Amino acid sequence: MWQKLLFIALFCSESAMAEVKSWQLWKHQNGVSIHYKKHDNGIFEVRGTVTVSNTNTGDFMALLSDAENAPQWIENVKSVKILARLSPSETVVYTQLDSPWPVSDRDMVSYSCYKRLNNTDTELKISAYPDYFDEQPNMIRITEIEGSWLLSEKIVQGLPQLTIVHEIYADPGGAIPHWISNKVGLKSALLTMLTLEKKLLSKDFQTNNTVSKIGECTAKAA
Repeated sequence: MWQKLLFIALFCSESAMAEVKSWQLWKHQNGVSIHYKKHDNGIFEVRGTVTVSNTNTGDFMALLSDAENAPQWIENVKSVKILARLSPSETVVYTQLDSPWPVSDRDMVSYSCYKRLNNTDTELKISAYPDYFDEQPNMIRITEIEGSWLLSEKIVQGLPQLTIVHEIYADPGGAIPHWISNKVGLKSALLTMLTLEKKLLSKDFQTNNTVSKIGECTAKAA
């Protein structure tokens, strides 16, 4: 009997843990869905999803590579600069964030690598690379970042259709309460994904930039 009770207790405990760590819907608006899940430290990991018609992965990568115009569609971003291209598929990017009052402005250095997952899906993985670039005055450096852009392409009625799933977890650092950073993160994700869709539909981005190519994620480890 005690073994059965122990099994039930363990099963309920595991189920509760799984429930806490599962994605929760925050908002669905104009075709964009925003989910979140709370990490043990209280910080939300946020996931945004949108499907854009008449758009392919090349369009998205061209928009993402148009660093100068990134503040036009990435919410709360002041500037984006590509610091280095470690390989055709790998980049190091410096981003300054224009944080809403009363939060101090942040910056981050990130490493990204673009790779193929299968015949229809590609992924841009993002991680922190804080020591690559010196800390800047009046900026709090974000040193913990994990994110990705998952791009799934298919043909619908003869036209390309792209589903974009963006997941991001970042510890903002400093003395900011988590409830504030979580609220900002959710709202920023929603506005970013809504503007992203508009940009892709209107093809409002520069196409003459160097665009990351599918490859291997090796340069950072070298």
